[in-house]
Amino acid sequence: MSRVATLAAVSLLLAGCAGGPSISELRTGTRTATFVQYGKEPQRYSFGVVDTSSFWAAYGGGVSAQLGGGALWTGLEASGRAESEKRAPTVTEVMRWLYNKNPMADRVSAGVMPKLAAAWGVDYEPSRLRVLEHGTPLETEDGTFKAFNPMSDVVLVVAPYHVMLTERQTIGRAFAAGFTMGTNTKNVTVEGYVQLSAYKRDASGVYKRVWQNACGVNNVQMDIDFPFPEVIKSQEKAKQLFDAATPKMIENCGQFLAKVK
Repeated sequence: MSRVATLAAVSLLLAGCAGGPSISELRTGTRTATFVQYGKEPQRYSFGVVDTSSFWAAYGGGVSAQLGGGALWTGLEASGRAESEKRAPTVTEVMRWLYNKNPMADRVSAGVMPKLAAAWGVDYEPSRLRVLEHGTPLETEDGTFKAFNPMSDVVLVVAPYHVMLTERQTIGRAFAAGFTMGTNTKNVTVEGYVQLSAYKRDASGVYKRVWQNACGVNNVQMDIDFPFPEVIKSQEKAKQLFDAATPKMIENCGQFLAKVK
């Protein structure tokens, strides 16, 4: 799916326009639940609108001198990058460096899971939370849960899946972009989304995915931003953006779940 189509779909979900059966129609007979947090960081990192020159043109050259005074490069070397592999870092590498093990995923999971449980008519029990690493096989091609044997009526999953740095859009900035033909420095913020899934045990004891949606925060809903050239060099500025996005993701997901339950 293209990025435009993906964001359009997410926008519909954030607006509470998701189709399909409501949770109340699906949760009949559900009394017990197992809770899964899939990953302690986003599955995907990306840039949206950041500046008119490509990331590679702006930062691909002397990256060791431009990114955090060499902090990113040093970090990559410390993580085991071989001398022969020195090259411009990928967007994912830069974003992971900026993310810097932020607790966003844990905090969003902790905030959203009780709301997801309530929507499914079950009490959230932290003792039944399983945290799985990315790469753990979660389901088969036909949507059958396979990570482990849950021993409950339903499995509820919160999966942090996408964090993006992109321009925070305002009317004034739209005019500025028009006057400068897009060459103006972009003030960027964070967009973040989680995927919510439910697997229900059928008569044969197999757990089939019966419901899946997404929720989170988009750039317009954010209250904080910084110029892209500053963010790209600063884990501290990036942390402020991630920390500001976290409560908004929890709040928006709660509102979304209230609409679709």
